[in-house]
Amino acid sequence: NRNPPSRWYTYAGDRPDNVGYEGERMPDVLYKYPDVVEEVNKWLDRLSIKYQMKVRRSSVKTDDLYSLLFRYTGSRHSAYVSLADIGYGVSQILPFIVQCVLGVNNIISIEQPEVHIHPRLQADLGDLLAETTNPEKQGNMYIIETHSEHLVLRMQKLIRNGKLKPEDVSIIYVERTPTGSKANRLKLDEKGDFIAPWPRGFFNERLRELE
Repeated sequence: NRNPPSRWYTYAGDRPDNVGYEGERMPDVLYKYPDVVEEVNKWLDRLSIKYQMKVRRSSVKTDDLYSLLFRYTGSRHSAYVSLADIGYGVSQILPFIVQCVLGVNNIISIEQPEVHIHPRLQADLGDLLAETTNPEKQGNMYIIETHSEHLVLRMQKLIRNGKLKPEDVSIIYVERTPTGSKANRLKLDEKGDFIAPWPRGFFNERLRELE
């Protein structure tokens, strides 16, 4: 899990180049880089996360106390509230979105980005990954541990639609064997289909439910 949100943050005084292992440096990134805030707001809209954010400094005469405020865009009359007062899922996925936008030619790893977010958003994260791996933009590389079939299906769709190439995506399935764990690469063709059958236990719940 990423760090839970707070109502107020104290700026550490440096120029952070990442959000930290648990997202603990994300507030300072947003405080220091207004262009990142602007780009993250664009992605919140593209991902249909109906919030826009801003950074507000304390009215106290200090330069290091600030808050992250969010406004619900689904209502014309909504006011800005603290990150701590909106859905927990937003606070959990926000550090990942910020890092994707901030990073340039970075190797970014994340465990289970789908935690606390609904299936549609799990899939839509694939669009964020595809765009920020583009060498003409962020040029990032991602190492993601996930159990989200929705995210994998979106990566397949992006290949099928020509927005990614099969070689852009490497899906590694780790299975337990009597002699230890075994890593299997599941290759995709030009249509985004798996070339070989899925191994036993790999997203087989959907198939079982459709029987």
